Order: sequence, then structure tokens, then C-alpha cells
Amino acid sequence: MPNTILTVKDIRITKKQEVIGIIFALITVLIWSSYALSLRVAALSPLTLIELTFFRYAIPGFLLLPIFIKSFKEYRKVPPLYIFGIVFGSGVLFFLFSGLGMQLTKVAYGSTLIPGTIPLFVTLLAVIVYKQAFPSSRKIGISTICFGVIVMLIHAGSSFDVNLLIGQGLFLLSALMWSFFTIGIRQSGLSPLKVAALAAVPNGFFILLWIIVTMPELAYMQLSFYSLIAQAFVQGIIIGIFSGICFSAAIVRLGAEKTSAIGALTPACATFLATIFLGEEMDINLLLGMTLVIVGVFLASGVLKSQRE
Repeated sequence: MPNTILTVKDIRITKKQEVIGIIFALITVLIWSSYALSLRVAALSPLTLIELTFFRYAIPGFLLLPIFIKSFKEYRKVPPLYIFGIVFGSGVLFFLFSGLGMQLTKVAYGSTLIPGTIPLFVTLLAVIVYKQAFPSSRKIGISTICFGVIVMLIHAGSSFDVNLLIGQGLFLLSALMWSFFTIGIRQSGLSPLKVAALAAVPNGFFILLWIIVTMPELAYMQLSFYSLIAQAFVQGIIIGIFSGICFSAAIVRLGAEKTSAIGALTPACATFLATIFLGEEMDINLLLGMTLVIVGVFLASGVLKSQRE
């Protein structure tokens, strides 16, 4: 079988390694859920997106700088397209778009549309950009994801909720960017820690330079010390470092398809947390769209088919 973006070579691992991969994937689900929740909490606080972006990239960028410098020769061996995917796909624009979208909508929309539509965009990129065949095994799953997204968009349009439409559009753009990141991880052959360093250091340098040059108005003084430390820890350490490491480690051991299938648990987990901590309510259209996207991810991943076989 040819080594393509959609179908890579078989991953031969022990049962122990597979269990470790599943654990990493489940940890990633918890981190992604906390990411969505933390962005929504931050949206309700005085903190600006620029400050959150600084926490997200500058802190891990500083901590991972030695890894980045040590791995620079190895980065040069990776095709520029995949380097671009890792740096840009999980970079400043991704964070700003997803953060702005979270200010306009509920946690459930972001936690569904971003991880849920990644298989859709990875497939479209492979077919349109890389001229690969569209495997028939993915058609039902991809179609189900599309239908789920359409349900969400129709609900926003029928209720004339412009903020909800814009927020959903920003989440879809974020998912497209993260798809470049997913492809970059899969094709680069870099270790999880080196991926995390490559994603953090250039973006950390960029946001630091942006703040120095533009001198935007910041609001961190309006928060208590403990609230500020909590946001810095969640964005900079948990999400900035551990999310990339766990996501990459899961893909290395399980492959992107199985990892995506487990990642489909993110909407349910994030929505549950948002219901408890933020008091967000679910409506029937959101529940239907979220269910269709989750089912579509499982179908598109091929996990259900492989289990039957």
C-alpha cells in the first residue's frame, strides 16, 4: 500500500504500546476539553486574546527553546511543507480564530467543530492539494460529518444569530489549520517533544515581537494573581506543551485514524464540563449536529470497520 497522507504504512506496535497510545489519546481529549473550557472562561474575563496567545506560545516556547535549538538540524531534513503545517497549523492564527469563536458561541460548538471536522479537512487537503484518490471507505463518514455541520449552520441561520454563524466559521477555519498540523505530524517523522518545540518556539517569538512592536492594551492587572497563574499554567504548560506531546504520541502509536476516533469524545467531554462549570444548556439542534459529527468521525476513521474485520 503506498505511503500517502490518507493511508500511511501499517503501525506495528505491541499491545502495551497500543494501551499507552490509547492513554495518550484520552489525555488529549481531556486537554482539548479543558482548552475549550479555558478559552470560554477567559472570554468572560478581562484578559485579551493577545495575552492568552502570549501564555499559549511564549511560555512553552521559552521552556522548549533548548529542544528546538538541539533539533534544528533534524528540522532542516523535513520537507518545508510539513514544517509549515506544524508551525502554522497550530500557530497564532489558529489560537486567535478559535479564541474569538469561543467568545461568540458555546463551548459545545468549538469542541465539536474543531476536532470533529479535522478528518473532513485532512481528506479534502489530500484529494485537492495532494491529488490523492478519495477512498470510498471514508465517503459515508465524511458525508455524515458534513451533514452534522450543515445542521449546526442551518440552526444559526434560521435563528438569525450572526455571532453564532461567525463563531462556527472561525471554528471551521481553525479545524482547517489544525488539519495542516495533523498532516505535518504524520509525515514529518519527528518525535512528539520535537513537534511541540517546533510549534511553540517560532509562534512564541512572533507573539512576543508583536506585543513589543504594537504595544497593545493589556488587562492582566485586572485579574487576581491566582487567576493569572491558573490561565498561564493551563494555556502555557498543559495546552502549550502537553497537548502537542500527547497528540503526537497517540498518532505515533495508534495512527491518525484511531486517534481521531478517540478524539471524537472531546465534544461530549467538553460539553459535560461546560454544563457543570459554566451552566451552558444544550438544544436539540446542537445535540443532533454534535451526534452526527461524532458518528461521522468514527465512520471516517475506519475504526468500526477494522473492529468488525
